[in-house]
Amino acid sequence: MYYKNYIFVRNNLQKKFAPLKKIFLIGFIFPVLIACGNPKYIEEVPLKLKYDEQKIKKALGINERQTNERLADQYEEGLTDEQIRVKEKYAVLLSVRPDEVKNYDFYGYIDKWLGTPYGNRAFTKDSLGMVPFVQALYSKTYKKSLPKTALGIFKSKDIELFLSRIDLEEGDFIFLRYNKDNPISDVAIYLKNDRILATTKSSGLRIFNFNDDYFQTRYFASGRIKEE
Repeated sequence: MYYKNYIFVRNNLQKKFAPLKKIFLIGFIFPVLIACGNPKYIEEVPLKLKYDEQKIKKALGINERQTNERLADQYEEGLTDEQIRVKEKYAVLLSVRPDEVKNYDFYGYIDKWLGTPYGNRAFTKDSLGMVPFVQALYSKTYKKSLPKTALGIFKSKDIELFLSRIDLEEGDFIFLRYNKDNPISDVAIYLKNDRILATTKSSGLRIFNFNDDYFQTRYFASGRIKEE
């Protein structure tokens, strides 16, 4: 009995206040929609798709002149177009700053042969062995003559041997051992930032990461030409 009375009262109230509900929706929501469509409202919305770049730089304290000057500091004056190309290319390949690449004869010569297929003792554009290439590289860049084999370079009285990787510098020798019967099987060249120049049968002459397991398991010693 009480439940039926409750249902009856609820239905009557819903019918009585239904018009008021519609008036509320029209009176409140419609003006909001109109305001949202107003151009002034849209301009004042904080989430904008266009921003003033100069204002952002000022707010963040970015000085464009200083940024350009820092970039210019990484390039020496009087560089040729070819030197700039070599600097930028090998800065990317070695993951270093452009101002760290300055030995243009060294990297320029490497660049001419990079990607050449592997060839044991050959030294042509079709096949390249690492030792003949290193001989030519050192003759061209450092005006130094080297023995004709990796073992010969390793044993040379002009080479100072060391083991510490921390001491490695651009142009140092990396001596590799592939099997126990051949104490020094091949040689690679240290560049920068743990990058070395080496040749493999699958990749030819290219730049590798010295931290790769392939080289870490074959690393025997490092060497550097003694200062005169």
